Amino acid sequence: MSKKKKIAIGIFFAVILLIGVSGFMVYSNGIKRPSTNEWTTQTRNTVSIHDPAVRSVINEDGEEMFYLFGTHVAQAKTKNFSTWEVPHMTEYENMEDNIIFGNTNENLQETFEWAGHDDADSKGGYNLWAPDVIWNDQFEWSTGAKGAYLMYYSASSTWRRSAIVLMASPSIEGPYTYVDTIIYSGFTSEDATDGSDRNINYEGTHLPELISEGKVSEFNEKWVRLGGREYNTDYAPNALDPAPFYDENGKFWLVYGSWSGGIHLLELEDATGKPIYPGVDGITEDGRTIDRYFGTKLFGGYHQSGEGPYIVYDEDTGYYNLWLTYGGLVANGGYNMRVFRSETVDGPYVDAKGQTAIFESGSLNSDYGIKLLGNYDFTGLEQGYRAPGHNSAVKTQNGEWLLVFHSRFNQGTEAHEVRAHHMIHNEDNWLVPMPYAFKGEYADTAPLTLEEFSGNFEFINHGTENSSEMIETLMIDLTEESEIAGDLQGSWTLSDQNLLTITTNEAIYKGVAAKQQDEFGEERIVFSAFGDNNEMIWGIRP
Repeated sequence: MSKKKKIAIGIFFAVILLIGVSGFMVYSNGIKRPSTNEWTTQTRNTVSIHDPAVRSVINEDGEEMFYLFGTHVAQAKTKNFSTWEVPHMTEYENMEDNIIFGNTNENLQETFEWAGHDDADSKGGYNLWAPDVIWNDQFEWSTGAKGAYLMYYSASSTWRRSAIVLMASPSIEGPYTYVDTIIYSGFTSEDATDGSDRNINYEGTHLPELISEGKVSEFNEKWVRLGGREYNTDYAPNALDPAPFYDENGKFWLVYGSWSGGIHLLELEDATGKPIYPGVDGITEDGRTIDRYFGTKLFGGYHQSGEGPYIVYDEDTGYYNLWLTYGGLVANGGYNMRVFRSETVDGPYVDAKGQTAIFESGSLNSDYGIKLLGNYDFTGLEQGYRAPGHNSAVKTQNGEWLLVFHSRFNQGTEAHEVRAHHMIHNEDNWLVPMPYAFKGEYADTAPLTLEEFSGNFEFINHGTENSSEMIETLMIDLTEESEIAGDLQGSWTLSDQNLLTITTNEAIYKGVAAKQQDEFGEERIVFSAFGDNNEMIWGIRP
């Protein structure tokens, strides 16, 4: 069946659903609530979920459960990040009756016509990536009932031809029912192919429907190049890595994108979970692009690395924090997380230098963003860490912050596991990750005396490069005279709230000192700090 016929049939049934028996118009999504199932799980001490998106759910007894959803239909839940309840033992398990997607080929048929199944890079299987789930109490089912967990996920066939899909369920554990394919990428204005014999003309997307309905003014020639036969990845984004969130005023948003034309932001409708497309092009006050279809540009461009965007509003500081990841995801790919922040939801998002990362053709992405974890090894770890990235973040019910991501290890393989790190505000209200992974015990920030804190530390400077090399572990001495000796020269101060300032000839670093348990359960004095040069430094008492 052609796309145009499907559109016509869809409009007909939508009209029928909008007409009540009395002849009056009533609102309905036309989406039937699916039956739900509780997961049957096995307990594990570790879990392997790529691109983990975390959500906190409080049950009727006030207990907090953290749900993680990730690439390749992997998911788990935990109360403490130390033991995990895992419903699937393998990725893409039982896709004919999947706990998330049900009969996947049937439910995602419309999406798979564009990308994600048995085509190009997904030949013979599936490419379902980077989901995120959020509760929306305004979503309307066909019965008029309100409230749903909405899942946004990516289906991809090539490095540019992808789609973002919306699904809904009354239960976070699913299964989820298909709502709509809401963003397409990798299309052309002329007949063309991309990795297979599939025609990637934009007529095969929902854009003709959006244009005919006036939701998008017309096709934007900036989306394509080479006479309309190729998607313009310098300008237009890849429809990957969606992350929904609410702003300080309760407005609903979606941030998304990976490499290509950068990271973009779209407002979402409360009742449907679908985007409110800008309709016409515009420019922000600081000169960033507002695309009629893709939304407001926050970061990147010219196919520089930058993926896995995640935005959370911090009500304690008034900042929106934007995390994303640079480099290639493999162990030697230089994968590393960055953080920016903004006082407004639509930006500009700036780093510690005050820079907004909107790239030109000659830009170098490593010059932008506070770099978080690189490749490191030090006392108290079971093994060295490599390529940590694609994070999410959560504020727990007791007000603590956790940075949640996947990491590979310095063992010569591509094996990966989930890690969470406790984050604490520094003097400048940045959320600074502490050195050791969180296993149920938060870092102890009780005031440290001069005698307790001064002394030798193993020292890690994560730098700013997208490096595949292991970071050299140095040794420094924080003397009682507030001087720094050894492999770093400078001075330091520590407040009675354990707020640390380290001053060198190159930068001023502001962070936090604390006691933290290492991976063997031994308590150590540590510190973590951000520099005004976009570097993060760690110190660990050996």
